[in-house]
Amino acid sequence: MKRLLTTVMTSLVMLAATAQSITHHYAFEGTLDGKIAVRLAFEANDLGIAAGEITYTKTKNPTPILVVGSVEENSFYLYEYQSDGKRTGGYIAVTVERGKLSGKWFNLDNDKEYSFTAMRPVAFPKSAEGILTPESPDHIGQHYGYWFHNVNVDADFGGHFDFRGAGKNRIHFDAANVPMNVAEGKSEEGRPAVLQGNHFTYLHMNECDYGFEVYFYPRFMVARDVTDNETLVGCFGAHTTLAGVYIKTKQ
Repeated sequence: MKRLLTTVMTSLVMLAATAQSITHHYAFEGTLDGKIAVRLAFEANDLGIAAGEITYTKTKNPTPILVVGSVEENSFYLYEYQSDGKRTGGYIAVTVERGKLSGKWFNLDNDKEYSFTAMRPVAFPKSAEGILTPESPDHIGQHYGYWFHNVNVDADFGGHFDFRGAGKNRIHFDAANVPMNVAEGKSEEGRPAVLQGNHFTYLHMNECDYGFEVYFYPRFMVARDVTDNETLVGCFGAHTTLAGVYIKTKQ
C-alpha cells in the first residue's frame, strides 16, 4: 500500500494547464479504528493531482492539516504536510466507491496503520475550498519546500524551489531535492521558465537532457518529470529527481 508520490506522478499523462478541472470532490467524517475521530476532505483534478485536508476533530485544538498526493481512478494517495513544509509520518491510501470511503492511514515513522471506519459523507468544509485552484502567475511564491525525518538513519531530507521574477510571466528558479541522492539545478540566466497560467515546462536543465514541469496552487506546487529515467541517470544519478510536492513557505 505504501507508494512513493513521485512514482505515481511521473506516470501521469501531461495535460495543458488551461484544461484543469475538478474531477472528484469529497468530504467524510468517521474514525480511525473506531478510536480517533477524523474528517477527511479532498478534491482531485484531471491532471491526477489530489489535495485537501485532514482534521482530527476531537483533539484539543482541531486544526486542519494539508494533504497532497495523487489519484488513480477512484483511489487516492495523500501525504500530510505542515505549514513549514514538513511531511509528517501520516500517509493516506483510500478508495471511494458508490459514495463510500474505505482505506487506511499509515504512520510511516513506526509502521503503524489504522483503518478508516464508519465514514459518512458530510458537507465540504470551507477551509478546504480552493486548495486545487490554479495559482495566478502574479501570486507565485519565492520559496517552496518540504522536509521529512528519516527515522532509519536519524536524519532530515527534503527539497526546495526558489523563484525570482524575470519579466512578465517569466521566472528563474534554483532547485534541489534530496529524498535519497541529490538532484539540483537552476534556470540558465538567459533562459527563464515561461509560465502558461499556473504551469511551466523546462527542458535541458543543467545542459543535460532532463526536463520537468511545475503546476502551482495557492499553498503548494507539484513538480513532475517529463523525460525518461535515462535522463535522470545522466543528469543526477539513479533514482534521483526534482519531482515531488513542495509547500509554499514564503510569498
